[in-house]
Amino acid sequence: MQNNDKRAKEVGDAPLGAPPVRVQVGIDAAVTANHHVCVRSLDSAGHEHTQRFLVAPTLSGLALLGSRHSARLRGAIVGKNKSDVIDADVLARAGDVFTLRPMPVMTPPQLALRRAVTRRGAAVIDGNRYWRRLMSLARWAFPDVWSAFGGSLPTAVAGLGRWPHLAHLGAARRASLTAVVAEHTRAVADVPARVDQIRAAATAWARFWDGRLDLDALAWDVSEHLSDYHAALERVARATTQANAYWEQLFGDDELLHSVPGIGPATGPTIRAFLGDGSMFDTGKQAACYAGIVPSNWSSGTVVQPSRAITKEGPAVLRLACYQAANTARAIDPQLAALYYRLMTERGHCHTKANVAVARKLVERVWTVITRGQSYQLRDPDGQPITSRAAKALIAERFTVPADVRQRARARSAATHRAKLTR
Repeated sequence: MQNNDKRAKEVGDAPLGAPPVRVQVGIDAAVTANHHVCVRSLDSAGHEHTQRFLVAPTLSGLALLGSRHSARLRGAIVGKNKSDVIDADVLARAGDVFTLRPMPVMTPPQLALRRAVTRRGAAVIDGNRYWRRLMSLARWAFPDVWSAFGGSLPTAVAGLGRWPHLAHLGAARRASLTAVVAEHTRAVADVPARVDQIRAAATAWARFWDGRLDLDALAWDVSEHLSDYHAALERVARATTQANAYWEQLFGDDELLHSVPGIGPATGPTIRAFLGDGSMFDTGKQAACYAGIVPSNWSSGTVVQPSRAITKEGPAVLRLACYQAANTARAIDPQLAALYYRLMTERGHCHTKANVAVARKLVERVWTVITRGQSYQLRDPDGQPITSRAAKALIAERFTVPADVRQRARARSAATHRAKLTR
């Protein structure tokens, strides 16, 4: 051993026990077997040392992947022969081919903020799911009553929450039902007429289902859906409060992010939780790619299919926050409103597709604001600064999508969904 140490020193090797100057780790994640790990280290003399070992799947690899990515990995592996050892070695040498950037380690407050906004996003999705289940039940069991609510979510929740039984809703006192509808409905010219329509529709459907459906069971089902919906809203409110507390702790008033249209207490914490100060991205386009709201691309040989559906590779909660912020920002920023208007009227996009394009632009602008440290400035389509009042007037005058265009886009989207069901 002494001879080997002496010979190493004579040829200029690094002393034993010296820390490596560079370490690269390649992990080949398996679906059911252990993960293969290759650790490649370089000492100060430039000599390479390789170490290989196995890791249980609960410690790394798939434990860090979402279900969608795990399904993709499983689909790529099925029916193919592959060598885990070789793959791990190739990944360990990726730094020699690509420029790898170190992943910043989050501080405890940053991690707490991310966990809070993730929980809030899950609660928002749950609330939407419960509401759609109630909507589906109502359209099947009492569609005329649902139509009589006039598309008002607060009115439907308040009315069905107080009278979930169809017979009870039909026999409700006109004054009591009028007070509920008037309190939760906006811009309705004739509230008493709507009340009469609700009562008549509920009575008719209670008479129709008599002997065919257990109305007590239906009322219980409606109450359970409403209970789930209200519970989800409470979780959203608690998570929002907690996320805003962490957001204020990390960024204070965050005047930079507040200057961006569409960014508020619901979306600001989520954007800061995942984008931070924007330093981990070189361009706004990289930030949009991280959010997963850029068009995907597929090519094989001479076949190229650009501008396909968005990648959806980023955090789902960040993508949802960007979409919600864009839906508000397009009514404030003339440039974003012009983009939305052009896509809806000239390109024939539906609302969702056009709003996703606005969200991509908004993420790029958010990155610019937080990296440059300059507040957001509203501008007209010609690039000239404009006040918020003048911006709203300009949007109302030039970039309001006509109702018939929205109707055509909505009908086209519904027809597309029906076609998919019959393929």
